[in-house]
Amino acid sequence: MLRRKMLRDIRGSFAQFFSIFILAAVAMWCYTGFQANVIGGTQAREEFESKSNFSDGWIYGAAFGDEQAKAVADIDKVKDVQLRNEVLGKADEKFNTAELYCYFQDSVNVTKPYVIKGEGFDPDDTEGVWLFYRFADAWGLKVGDEFTSHALGQDITKTIRGLVVTPEYEFACASTDADTDFHNIGFAYMSVKVLPEELRSFNEIVFTCSGDPLKLEGDIEKALDGNYAFLADRKSIDGYNRLTDELGQHDGFSYVFSAVFVAIALLVITTTMKRMVARQRTQIGTLNALGMKKSKIMMHYISFSVVVTALGCFVGVVLGIFTFGKMMVDIFSDAYSVPGWGPGYDAKSIILSLVIVMICALAAFLSCKSILKIHPSEALRPAAAKSSKPCIFEKLPFWDKLGFTAKYDLRDIARSKLRAVMGIFGTMMGMVIMLLGLGAYDTVDHVENWYFKDIQNYDSQVLFTDSCTPEQAFESADKYNGELISADLISIAAQEHPTSDDILSCKLTVTEGKGLFCVSDVDLNVTDLEPGTVALTMKQAEKLGLEKGDTVYWKRSSDNSWNKNKIGFISRHPSIMGITMLRADYEAEGFEFKPQMLVSKDECDGADELSYVSAVHRMSDLKAAFEKNMEIMNLLVYFMIFFACLLIIVVLYNSGNLSFNEREKEFATLKVLGFKSNAIRKLISVQNLWLSIIGVILGIPLGQGPLQAMMDSNGDQIDWPCYVSPLTYLISAAFVMVVSVIVGFMFQRRIKRINMIEVLKGME
Repeated sequence: MLRRKMLRDIRGSFAQFFSIFILAAVAMWCYTGFQANVIGGTQAREEFESKSNFSDGWIYGAAFGDEQAKAVADIDKVKDVQLRNEVLGKADEKFNTAELYCYFQDSVNVTKPYVIKGEGFDPDDTEGVWLFYRFADAWGLKVGDEFTSHALGQDITKTIRGLVVTPEYEFACASTDADTDFHNIGFAYMSVKVLPEELRSFNEIVFTCSGDPLKLEGDIEKALDGNYAFLADRKSIDGYNRLTDELGQHDGFSYVFSAVFVAIALLVITTTMKRMVARQRTQIGTLNALGMKKSKIMMHYISFSVVVTALGCFVGVVLGIFTFGKMMVDIFSDAYSVPGWGPGYDAKSIILSLVIVMICALAAFLSCKSILKIHPSEALRPAAAKSSKPCIFEKLPFWDKLGFTAKYDLRDIARSKLRAVMGIFGTMMGMVIMLLGLGAYDTVDHVENWYFKDIQNYDSQVLFTDSCTPEQAFESADKYNGELISADLISIAAQEHPTSDDILSCKLTVTEGKGLFCVSDVDLNVTDLEPGTVALTMKQAEKLGLEKGDTVYWKRSSDNSWNKNKIGFISRHPSIMGITMLRADYEAEGFEFKPQMLVSKDECDGADELSYVSAVHRMSDLKAAFEKNMEIMNLLVYFMIFFACLLIIVVLYNSGNLSFNEREKEFATLKVLGFKSNAIRKLISVQNLWLSIIGVILGIPLGQGPLQAMMDSNGDQIDWPCYVSPLTYLISAAFVMVVSVIVGFMFQRRIKRINMIEVLKGME
């Protein structure tokens, strides 16, 4: 009996219960959609890292050998040790002289290349090379092809034995690219025996261990007598840590979006159940008088929210995994290199579904609790009308000047505070999500203008080969009226003798200060470097606790001694994190300035024909590559706009529907008094509009903070200052207002169909 009653009641209040169903489904859709990507990626990474025996620690230095490797291997908690020589080289000219990280090894114990096609890495094979499969795919290279790389002054031509990947390059991006282009970045594994005898040394010791590798710093320093540059862990490996940050961002998104929709669902359930219980007061009294236990009646009304939210959660889980989750995996697996990455799921989805159902059941319980305390004999009689008393708005000094519609709606809001809160909170969160979505577009345009117009004040970019001499680079700079740039990997710290925990890995950029390759301050204003000082990027300065005027310590990966410079100002750059300094200051430190790039406002015609030039990039090509790599951002934008629209529509329609049902008798009375349907619809529309305006106003200041947090969650190697244009605020607010008006018109037909006689009979 109660089961049939429940189905009839759900059909009678279909709009409200369908809203609850939609909100529960969307909450789990958001959660499982993001989590399918996170769980699938995490599971694939764990298997990938296990098969590769991915290293936990990296010891950088110079001239390491078997003696040093054995000393590290003898340290307690160290498991496997591997010597290798890592060199940043270049691919051949026909491959656009792409950046190519070359690894020369005499064994394969740690961070083993994971084979995608071909044979496994053989450190005794002097005729083979194992190439990054994404780079090979981009250039159409296959197993068995010849491939030439340039490293350590050597032209090395070998046969491709296998196409591989390692966890160090789950993310890969060339230093000259704004985002990943696999044509320009790769890595290769070769036997150390391909090098001349005098070059067969190692600059890295990688190892696996139990526990935190940084806590072994003292033991390592003792074992190597301090003869090493620095110790790093996985957090210092950008190719690995970038994906860790990305998955962490999506994990956070899954809970934030779910919480928003669950909060709205709770408000809807509370208002719906309160209205239903109040309307069925006589039925509850009758059931109680016939001997039905209060607990059974309570379970009957709780079952409404349990059934609806459980169905919504189930649908949301299925949709999340097989729609948005799969779409996210497909896009992110194109950007990151993790074998076997697919949509995943675990018990957390079931647990969260149960939590949502329990929370919604609790909301229904609290809504029904008060009426079940009433004695059955009293419950059989209709509830006494509430005594009328002035509402808080009637104390306003201009109350008497307000029209009938304004007074009527304000009194209704005062009587139905929870419904008003639901409308305001829903539109506020919808406004925030709209600002997140549209603001992300603004931010991309803002960063693109900052990057390509302010910082990169040039039209052409000429990349030199490793064999290019400084003299040849200087000659090209004179010919094309350009500025020379040098870059290197460095470690930075806030003190002269730092521990590994206090060291950051980043880049050193050396410019000639001609105003073509520019540096901007924290306010994104282009600022000249003061001679004798350096510019330190904001994120690194914050991590080290440094400010303008402080001293920063740095050293190159091939050096053992630290250098120091005064910080002239704190800078910002969208993708290059570290220190920027002038060529004169760099050379004053005793280093040779070896340019790697020339930038110029000229077209640099003929530069690509020079033997020491690897590639020439036009600004239009760089912009096109940047825009192409914004596909992931576009997906997130579409996702947020879609759910913002859904949230606003559901909330405003539900608020209006509840208002209509609660005031149906009042509307019938107004019809009897001569009010037309349009005038009555106006009462609902105006109230929704007021609630929307309040929600919009409250949501405006809340949009920029979450947007910046979303951009910052991309990791320490990306610095995108968020920007929301005034037009975006207007569009978002206008959208909310338009939806509010449209929702009001959705009640036009229902108002016209009010049967005045039947409704008014129910009042007797």
